[in-house]
Amino acid sequence: MVTESAKAVGYIQQLDEARCAGRWQDVPELCRKVEKHAPHRRCLTLTGRAEAQIAAYTTQRPSTAASTASSGLSQTVPALLSAIEAESDLSQESFQANVCLAWLHCVLGEPGLAVLRLPDSLDTVAARLSGQAGALTGWSKVCVVKGTFLKGSAQESTGATTDAVKTYTSILPWLSSQTAESAQFRIWTESLLGRLCQLSDQSQSSSLIGPSEALQIFRAFDKFSEGSGRNAGSATADHAKSRRLAWKAYYNTLSTIIHRDLPYEAGTVETTTEQPAISDRTALRLQQRAELKRVEVIYENLLIKETHFPKASESNREIEAWVESVISNWRVLCGASWSDSELGEGGKEGVGRSVIDILYRAATKTYHSTQILRYLFIVHASLAEFELAFKAFDSYIEIVTRGKDRAEQEGKTDEGVDDDSTVLRTSAEAIRLLCRFGCRKEAEKAVEIGRNLEKWLDHYEDTKSATGASEVPAKRALVEPTALAIAYCAIGIAQAHWAQFTYDADARAGIQAKAIQLLRKSLSPTFEDPSNVDALYALAVILAETRDIVGAIKVAKRALNSATETQAAYSTDGVLSIGTATEFGRERKLIPLWHLLALLLTSRFEYTAAEKACEAAFAQFGDPTILFGTDAETVRSEHLKEASGHNGSTPGVVDRMGNFEKTGILQIKMTQLALIEVTDGAIAAVDGCDELLALYGRLFGSPAAEKVKLDVPATLAPPKTSTGTTKGGIFRGRGSIRSQKDTSARSSAAGLSAPAIQVTDEKSAPQANETRQSAEVPPVPENALRDPPAQGTAPRPLSSASSPRKSVESSETPLRPIPHNLPLASPPQGHEHQPPRQDTRLPAPIPDTNYISPDPRFSKLQDRRQKVSLLVDIWIFTAGLYARAQGFEDARDAVAEALKLVETFENELSLDFSTAKALVEKGWGGGKSVEELWADAYTARGELLIAQRIKHEARTDFERALLHYPDHPQAIVGLSNVLLDIYSKDIPMEPTKTTEIIPVLPMQAPPSSEAVAEAEPKKHHLTSHIPSAENQLSPPELSRLAARDRAFNLLSTLTKLGAGWDYSEAWYALAGAYEESGQIEKAKEVLWWCVELEDTHPVRKWKSVAVGGFVL
Repeated sequence: MVTESAKAVGYIQQLDEARCAGRWQDVPELCRKVEKHAPHRRCLTLTGRAEAQIAAYTTQRPSTAASTASSGLSQTVPALLSAIEAESDLSQESFQANVCLAWLHCVLGEPGLAVLRLPDSLDTVAARLSGQAGALTGWSKVCVVKGTFLKGSAQESTGATTDAVKTYTSILPWLSSQTAESAQFRIWTESLLGRLCQLSDQSQSSSLIGPSEALQIFRAFDKFSEGSGRNAGSATADHAKSRRLAWKAYYNTLSTIIHRDLPYEAGTVETTTEQPAISDRTALRLQQRAELKRVEVIYENLLIKETHFPKASESNREIEAWVESVISNWRVLCGASWSDSELGEGGKEGVGRSVIDILYRAATKTYHSTQILRYLFIVHASLAEFELAFKAFDSYIEIVTRGKDRAEQEGKTDEGVDDDSTVLRTSAEAIRLLCRFGCRKEAEKAVEIGRNLEKWLDHYEDTKSATGASEVPAKRALVEPTALAIAYCAIGIAQAHWAQFTYDADARAGIQAKAIQLLRKSLSPTFEDPSNVDALYALAVILAETRDIVGAIKVAKRALNSATETQAAYSTDGVLSIGTATEFGRERKLIPLWHLLALLLTSRFEYTAAEKACEAAFAQFGDPTILFGTDAETVRSEHLKEASGHNGSTPGVVDRMGNFEKTGILQIKMTQLALIEVTDGAIAAVDGCDELLALYGRLFGSPAAEKVKLDVPATLAPPKTSTGTTKGGIFRGRGSIRSQKDTSARSSAAGLSAPAIQVTDEKSAPQANETRQSAEVPPVPENALRDPPAQGTAPRPLSSASSPRKSVESSETPLRPIPHNLPLASPPQGHEHQPPRQDTRLPAPIPDTNYISPDPRFSKLQDRRQKVSLLVDIWIFTAGLYARAQGFEDARDAVAEALKLVETFENELSLDFSTAKALVEKGWGGGKSVEELWADAYTARGELLIAQRIKHEARTDFERALLHYPDHPQAIVGLSNVLLDIYSKDIPMEPTKTTEIIPVLPMQAPPSSEAVAEAEPKKHHLTSHIPSAENQLSPPELSRLAARDRAFNLLSTLTKLGAGWDYSEAWYALAGAYEESGQIEKAKEVLWWCVELEDTHPVRKWKSVAVGGFVL
């Protein structure tokens, strides 16, 4: 064995280091020095020179001297072969020479020869060489990885992809024990793992590697790669692209695992902060989200850095594909299958804002991308940033319009512009958002978008007709039939929505007729979507508003029919994509339709069938614990809870609902109480007020936890009488359908005690019995789906007990459950509807093809506005029930709670806004403005005073309501009635001392001053108040005339507005104004219109169903 000199050893070491560092320009000189001091190392020097030549050849291609250089490379093959034969098979230099020959064959386009030059298992060779020499040199380690990559690439070139995958994966165990020692080792390792990553992409159907193994490969690639691409500038363009594609494959694989809900094996994660105790599933998903986010950042950085801005005639395909992947992940992560706690800091809102940033950065690498603008519109809207969303939409429509015009002129399609079907769906989604979450200004914009859609559709129909029969199929292929159906449905919704806002009373009927026509057209079988629940719902609502009750019932029945179960799903971005099916999605969508059917039945006096329809809305979920979770058990009595033995808490479907859906559930509960009032009297309805407020607490939590303190007296006086009401129509008596005998009997039972007006604390469950049907109730009563006769039905049976009152406690003290006031031998009220629970486990998910679009992520203040508006409505509704039950003290307390809520919310709002404009505007997303809430509360107090016959004080409250909100319908009607009473001298113009101290007693005789006024003979109608010689009027008479004229003007204006055109009480009051002014014929005309309205009047307003307007 030859012993090298110190200089030889030094130069050999320098040569190894130069090769490992990729300093090929230094290699020839170092080879010369090695030959001089160690001439016996001929194989080493020949291999080094050959490698330097190959490296120079690969960097200079293509060039004019490429053929000459390749011929020079070919001449090195014989010399290398002879040197290899002279070396031992177990020497590292022989192995390096073989790898160099394989590299040479690959560069020369000879993959078959490259495979033959390399051993079958390079990791085995590496182990044998290291055992012989004690340790591998740096370049030998590089050659192990380099040879594996070259062999796998050559096998791929020959079509043996499966063998290539085996070759690539065979080196992974050896690699796991190595560190990235040199630049060349990192480059070849990253190239090998990068190529293996591309072959492991789970988004490709041809992937030869499983998800778990693929994740291990990707994480190994992450370990040996440069991570964030800090040294990307020094890499070649091909190497940079290969690395970028590997990270893309990594991201696609993580995305595929999320989309398909495949098993995810977590890697090692560094924990920097203490985490609270969380479940294993949540911890795993947090790690999954963190890995996805990290890979997302790395790939995006590489993509943005290495991608150039395209020309105006080009598009950036890789950027567009990246954006599509990000949006697909956003749809899943912000859908129903992931919760905020599983997404880490920021939750779903944080995911959305991250996507927004990605879209804006992607826009810097594209030219007028309609795809990015479309997604900016959708994601901004999902974050309740509607102004920014519609700026993106306007830009989108402008670019699309220009692109279509240019394509029509040039006769060729612009590939960079969205296709017609996507444009229609995007415009329909814009109309849906405007109508569901906007106000009058947004309704105008929706109509404008609808007009543009109509022009486009008319042009499309004209073009289709003009092309002739032979070209019709080709033209239809441009636009999907379902997209046309969605477009016509959206235009119809925009028209129906605008009919509620237009000031042109004469045009309203025409607008509604057009809406009905468009909605029916969208359901045409031609468009392949005749069972679309959203279109059927909108059509049923507009038919109900136009008093076509029979037609509305037929449409509602059609929507509730089982044929609609196969309806397509909707995703986070509404109608723009097919979303993952939501558990109980169809049942959730049908809740408003059941409610609408119930109101339609009440307009035909079928109250029992209406009650069953309300119960069917909940019965379709089966066991109540499915809908409300096991928290619903707290509404039971103490002995039933003890008997069941279940103390756990399981979330229900309501916990996955948005505010609009939860509001719809509460609206059904209020309708159920209204039906009880009609059939059993106001006393029976009052008994359910505690259930209503407890249900609000279950759905929204305690208002006290949101800085609203509710203080209700611990004991409220019980109602003094048992007089009930009917549906509240102007021509219906103020008595229950039930006989007076039955009502009296009820009032004497068990020393009737008024139920508590309460709201549960934040973590409390509802503390009152739910009036829902058990799981045995069929989805719809048979007589509810028949066209019912217009007559009354048998009243529902009465129960003999009610829950005692409970006071509202502070948020610091949990509320106690409501105990029943009867012994165990006597079942509590509603017990028959709540059998003991058998099992706390939720059943297996029911397959469902519907998707429920989640509500936008509104700001905390706007979310607060929605909840406060709803709770104020509930208190006012409760106050009305108590007032009609003659429980005026309780009603006054309920109105006081509403006033306190409004005052607190106004104070909260003033902390963020310093202008009065914030009090007038209600913003996007439903809810009411502070001024409208004040008007509601003052109007409720005024109506309560009217019920007590304290009309002058009521007038003051009505005036206050109109100062806050001048177009408030109920306040206008209430004030107008008082003004007309003043004109007719039913009450004096000014309150007297007697009227100011009237005690709050039900059904008392009117004060003496009023009796005197009523006893006076009616004066002739005062038609003029202009003083003249023939018409001398005293100041009191002028005041009375002014009162009458003011009432007439208020009512005349109200009945022309969208809020009052079908408000029968307003028309009835207007008829009274006409009568008082001597215009009898006009009064008769208006009264006939009242008869028509009342003939189709439901037990509650149609708007109580349409919480989101005409949009589900």
